[in-house]
Amino acid sequence: MNKAKATGGYAKVRKLVTVLEKCNGKAAVGGKDALLSPAGVKILMVSGIVLLTGALFAIFFLTEPMLAPHIPIEAITKGLMLILLLMSFILSVKNIVTVLYTADDLPVLLPMPFSAGQIVTAKLAVASKFTVGLSVVLLNAVCLGLGIRAGLGAAFVIGTLLSSVMLPLTGIALATLVVVVVFRVFGFIRNRDITMVLGGIFTLVLLVAYMIVSNRFTAEKSGETALAAFRSVSSVSDGFPNISFMTDFMVNGNIWGLLIALAVTAAVVLPAMLAVKLFYFSTALSMQNTGKGAKAVSKDDLASGKKAGAVSALTRYEAKHTRRNPAYLLYGFAMTFIWPVMVGVPFFFSTGSVLEKMIFPLDMKTAALGAMLFGVTASCLACGFNVLAGTAFSREGSTFSLLRALPVDFRDYYKSKRNFAMLVCSLGSVGYVVLLGIVCLVTGVITLASGWVILYGAAVSFLLDLVFVNWLLLHNSKKPYFDWDSETEISRKLGWINIVAVIAGLIAFIAFMLTVVITSQAEFADTMRRSEVITTVTVVVLSAVMATALGLAFLINRYSVAKGAKNLDRLIE
Repeated sequence: MNKAKATGGYAKVRKLVTVLEKCNGKAAVGGKDALLSPAGVKILMVSGIVLLTGALFAIFFLTEPMLAPHIPIEAITKGLMLILLLMSFILSVKNIVTVLYTADDLPVLLPMPFSAGQIVTAKLAVASKFTVGLSVVLLNAVCLGLGIRAGLGAAFVIGTLLSSVMLPLTGIALATLVVVVVFRVFGFIRNRDITMVLGGIFTLVLLVAYMIVSNRFTAEKSGETALAAFRSVSSVSDGFPNISFMTDFMVNGNIWGLLIALAVTAAVVLPAMLAVKLFYFSTALSMQNTGKGAKAVSKDDLASGKKAGAVSALTRYEAKHTRRNPAYLLYGFAMTFIWPVMVGVPFFFSTGSVLEKMIFPLDMKTAALGAMLFGVTASCLACGFNVLAGTAFSREGSTFSLLRALPVDFRDYYKSKRNFAMLVCSLGSVGYVVLLGIVCLVTGVITLASGWVILYGAAVSFLLDLVFVNWLLLHNSKKPYFDWDSETEISRKLGWINIVAVIAGLIAFIAFMLTVVITSQAEFADTMRRSEVITTVTVVVLSAVMATALGLAFLINRYSVAKGAKNLDRLIE
């Protein structure tokens, strides 16, 4: 009876894992209309993993005589164990937050015939599947290939097999313990929108750290540097008792090393299990989407600003409403200001050797072209990643119908939306143009005589902001979406105009970097300074861009106010 009960419990967990994987975007591949059935796909995947493991094993089995004189197998084993342990922890943080907290499946799962332990076990299995599989393949293929060729004994094989499972379990347990405790202690993080943004920042920090480390290692060409780096990683692993004692058992056959390594793993896993049991369900059930915090425009809101005019009063209301709502604060403000990190850091760390060859200060023509292209980049990305203008009227929701009872001119109403969106977008575009210009002046990248290019770039950026903001507002005024349940629903989605702006911004940024980097190299710098043809072309290009931006901004701003007001007036007829 107990055996049947246990088997039934295992079957439930296995089925629940399959369902949760599908809910997290990992639906089964194959079907009656596919070339392969789901079973065939699984066989193909397993065969591929086995072949990959065998290939890695063969590679390290054959190269062991070449590696042994330079770095001991023990050091390779320790270094690989440490890398896999840290990788398991880092990857598991995001997976555990996603599966345990940001998923909306608990209210659905709890009424079903699953125990609390089965639900948690299935969720952790989904979060752990990739990291455990990666560790099993890599550690066994590499270490067994090296160890068997070197003639190491059974203790090395047993320790490798155990470590391939124990290390990822330790990393996963540690990540689970940290995540559960943090979500329990810090109440503000239980908002799903805040959690997602913090997760994005965490991922971005890891990406930047990876690029820095990768840039350091690839800057040196010698193999000795790589070996020295791996030896350093190996020496750091001695600070992790589960790794150092396990390798002592594997290499020297010390049985106490195995027992201590098992004890260390248990010392991490057991507190994680206890924390999940005590805190998880109460915390996960308190997770909330950003709730509807909208407040209808009232006569009192408008009366407070009569002296300053209706536009000012409406603009202050828009700013107050937006600042107090987490969804708008995150998706409307945060993304507008972090774009330089998203596009700039990867370039500067990946092209360090090119930047070192640049000649400063930049020629005035190069500085002017660079300022123009950076102004276009800043405007496109600041407006493209911003949802405030594109959802300006949709954010009113059901309260929009109340406007007909208020003494509000839709021209003023439209202008208030435009003014606030322009303020935010300009801070994230014009502000960065001016900041970069000041940094370039102080550091000698451009001369004082070239300082006017800062104002030129800022003017181009501001005019394009006006074009994009009015375009987004006009598009939203034609067909606003009022039937939403929470602000998050309309805040997470970028419209096609935003996407066009982001693509244009990325193209402009690439052109900016290519222009500045190429024209400031030694072989081009003198030509740029002396060529009258280049001077003429630069003047024509700068004049054309300014005239185009000024004309577009004037026309669309003049047209959109009247057209937007007419669209809004039609909505309440």
